[in-house]
Amino acid sequence: MGARARDLPDVADDVARPLARATRTGRIAHRFRERTRLVRCLRDSIDRSRSREEVVTSATRHHGLAIAERAALARGGVTFVVSERGGFCSLGGRVCDRVLFGGVLTLVLLAPWLYGSDHAGALLLLGWGAAALLLLWLVTFAFTGIGRWAWSRGHTWMALFFGLAILQLLPLPLSVEHILLPEGGGLSWNRLTRDPAATVAAAAKLAFMLAYFFLVTLSARSSARVRALELALLGNGTVLALLGTVNALSSTGPILWAFPSDSPSFGPYANRAHFSTLVAMLLPLGLARVLSEGIGRRGERLPLVLAIAVMATAVGAAASRAGLALILMSCIAVPLVMKWKGHGLRRTLGRACFILGLAMGVGIGVGGEKLGERLVGRLRDDAFAVRSEIWRATLRMIADHPVFGVGLGAFATMYPHYDSSNGMRYTAEAHNDYLQLLAETGIAGGLIGVGFLVFLLRIMRRSLSRTVEARPGSLAVGASVGIASGLIHSLVDFGLQITANALVFLSLVAVLLRLGRER
Repeated sequence: MGARARDLPDVADDVARPLARATRTGRIAHRFRERTRLVRCLRDSIDRSRSREEVVTSATRHHGLAIAERAALARGGVTFVVSERGGFCSLGGRVCDRVLFGGVLTLVLLAPWLYGSDHAGALLLLGWGAAALLLLWLVTFAFTGIGRWAWSRGHTWMALFFGLAILQLLPLPLSVEHILLPEGGGLSWNRLTRDPAATVAAAAKLAFMLAYFFLVTLSARSSARVRALELALLGNGTVLALLGTVNALSSTGPILWAFPSDSPSFGPYANRAHFSTLVAMLLPLGLARVLSEGIGRRGERLPLVLAIAVMATAVGAAASRAGLALILMSCIAVPLVMKWKGHGLRRTLGRACFILGLAMGVGIGVGGEKLGERLVGRLRDDAFAVRSEIWRATLRMIADHPVFGVGLGAFATMYPHYDSSNGMRYTAEAHNDYLQLLAETGIAGGLIGVGFLVFLLRIMRRSLSRTVEARPGSLAVGASVGIASGLIHSLVDFGLQITANALVFLSLVAVLLRLGRER
């Protein structure tokens, strides 16, 4: 059996050739030459007493279509087979698979409506939902005998980050404690984290994010599902933007999501900047599609143009300076990336300017003088001076805890010790996710963060280079620019710490992982 197992890659090629000739397509043959996936499928078809020729003939005749289906499904991950079952079990597996994808869509679409899911109640609800989907995945595997696994280096980096959070919670021996902790030993300082309760909460949130990332990568494995995810995100963002704009410009008070009158809220978000982070990640999806395929060529183009205009107008109504800058950046970056993929720069840039002008016209027509007053008032604020003081205090925190940081989620607890205003200017976030990452997890977490950023750059490059058709290509451009917008905004804010925004970010990463497997 060992010798035959070593010959499985060659057997896979032998099966691929006749099946490719029979189906008259090279795409299936190319998938089959991704040997690891096909070898896993063939293991269930091999008997110890069979020769190589019998294995090829049997697999080609009796298991060819099943192997083709599994190889296609495995594009979003690895398919492994324990036993073959049919009938109602197979039907139940397909139903559970669709329910799994529907549950993933429900999580990412529901999260922004629950005030950004930035509170314990929403996190608990979403966490239970993710746990139920994981249980459904296990039950499907148990009853059908076919399990699917989706894992990437991004999942590994997130798992390492979760492991670092667990390490920060472990009690330290006295010999190590005096070395790693600058404050020295003590009963209340016997862990790497300065706030164990906050670290437990942050670790639980990170575990939920990892579970969602696994589920969305596992379920969004076909072109149709990726397309459905794209349209669902755009539609949800458009509705949120429309309701948020109505709330902001209403003279009778908000219709939904009540906040204090002096709150910098917009829509369901307690902070207008966090809403602009959401729009900055979603708007490039629609913009790339419109610039790639033209305006008004098909029936869906006009709704996309209107969706872009509504979301851009909402950012203007929110008076978010970073959000407006990111929209302008997207209108430049998307045409430039599309030029690199072979599209004409003048044509795509002209379409982008037209859409931007349309958004400005809609904003002026809807908001009028009130919208202009909000923008002028925001531009007069000097937020950079305040943030620069926070960043200097954060750098002092990093210098005192360089290796493992103060503990994941413990920034708010430790910041008053480093505030130059003696605690008068309290903040729970550093308004720079990269500095806060170093402050909370030190060099160890910084290295993990660098690894995750390298992973993002690699999948961006891979998805952009491997997508040649119009729709997948525009989706790769939009998702890449959306991810870049979220990362850039994190230099001056903490929008990706909001649960709803983080779920959208991970969804875009999963889309790039799927597109990176195109040929």
